Amino acid sequence: MSKNRVSTLATGVLAAICLTTALAGPASADMVGTTEGCTPGYWKNHPQSWLDNPTDTTPVYTPKTPLTVVSPQFAKSLPGETFGGALKGGGGKGLAGATAILARAATAAWLNSTVEIAFPYRRTTTGAGGVEGLRPLVNSALRSGDRAVILELATTLDNANNLGCPLN
Repeated sequence: MSKNRVSTLATGVLAAICLTTALAGPASADMVGTTEGCTPGYWKNHPQSWLDNPTDTTPVYTPKTPLTVVSPQFAKSLPGETFGGALKGGGGKGLAGATAILARAATAAWLNSTVEIAFPYRRTTTGAGGVEGLRPLVNSALRSGDRAVILELATTLDNANNLGCPLN
């Protein structure tokens, strides 16, 4: 995905977030909204909420879940990384630092997309305002090998993750 395409997608998501949503209440995993998202810190401290579907009662994901669930591209850039490790944060200089920042934002976004909140993204399908699913976006950003593209997507996902968490 070109840097311009990621920028266009990011601008579209931010515009959708700023618009008043027509949804009256929380979204299910099949619906999308633009008003809610929980931070990586929330998810790090609430692993009991790491569900695969909003109707699940037992977490499917754990801190040991491989990050490759979000994107197989992480196997190349952060081999062996897990949801728990990604949510602890990290960053730094160069491509590796940008990838760690994206890993944290993408993991939180993945978990946000599974619960009944009005989050703009879906895991693999189109989200609010027609944005691509998380997996294709993350795959494209990581395949680009471009630090700026990776950080731009991380920032966009982080903005969505910080919309406001309605959970416990």
